[in-house]
Amino acid sequence: MPELGIVVIAAGKGTRMRSALPKELHQLCGRPMIGHVLAVADSLAAAYTVVVLSDEKLGPVREAFGPRYAYAVQHEQLGTGHAVLQARPAVPFTSGEVLVLYGDTPLLRPATAQAVVALRRARGALVGIMSMHVPPPSGYGRIVRNTQGEVTAIVEERNATPEQFAITECNSGVMCFDAAWLWQALERIPRNPVKGEYYLTDLAEMAVAERGPGAAVAFAADDPTEALGINDRAQLAEAAAVLRGRIAHGFMEAGVTLIDPAATYIDADVTIGRDTIIWPGTLLLGHTQVGTNCQIGPHATLIDATVDDGARVRHMLIDHVNVPSMADVRPHTDITTNDL
Repeated sequence: MPELGIVVIAAGKGTRMRSALPKELHQLCGRPMIGHVLAVADSLAAAYTVVVLSDEKLGPVREAFGPRYAYAVQHEQLGTGHAVLQARPAVPFTSGEVLVLYGDTPLLRPATAQAVVALRRARGALVGIMSMHVPPPSGYGRIVRNTQGEVTAIVEERNATPEQFAITECNSGVMCFDAAWLWQALERIPRNPVKGEYYLTDLAEMAVAERGPGAAVAFAADDPTEALGINDRAQLAEAAAVLRGRIAHGFMEAGVTLIDPAATYIDADVTIGRDTIIWPGTLLLGHTQVGTNCQIGPHATLIDATVDDGARVRHMLIDHVNVPSMADVRPHTDITTNDL
């Protein structure tokens, strides 16, 4: 089985966030936005992950995530194809395939990314694409197929004919490539005459032109929110709402009772034991760990706290504290010491 390398593109300016903080470091359910993307890379057991950043983002992102990942700089933003090409010098060794992710699409699920990789491998294609159906689509490139249903190209919306514009199968941006073909093909992408950029999506049509039908394949994700890109704070809030819903659903499936999921905020790195009840108005933040058979809330905020089995916590702030088993912490108390 070929080794998988991952390139995460995160060099965009992010000016619509109106922030001195790089867009990818804005918090989303307890993690920096790009941290959710890197968690996908980690879950796929990638042989390497290279993060492509602009000059001004390199220092803050590397400080946040350290040497676990490799880093490359796109000094001039000349499109997605150009961004991936900048990663090549930072690739530590040859891999059989390369998966391209985006630092501002934190809702991608590991299983979906794996499905794109698996489809490309199974078909022996040069290019694997994550697509989704978005009726009506707006702003997305369209997946063009021939009469046999085979992918022939990805057409950007601005370049689409009326017939192509009506296509509802859209490109998410997530793409997997045969690595040997990718690195040489990137240098042959034509520069877009309108934007002056090099589009990674051009590789789908190039692959089909070189090898014929079947050289590009697409896996349609069930949930189009997985491709949601974050460009401003309104979209950040929209993504947070989606992610909170997923987290809540996962805990309920695992045997945790959430009396009112919409009124409960749980970060991505929180753990909760079975048969615990979470009452409305509760915030479980950071790396909080809650044991089994607990009752938390209503209106409790726990930050990086540990709650042992059987404890009850109501109407309070608990910050970096261990709550021992069978404790019943009284309402309207703020506890920020090390232990009760």
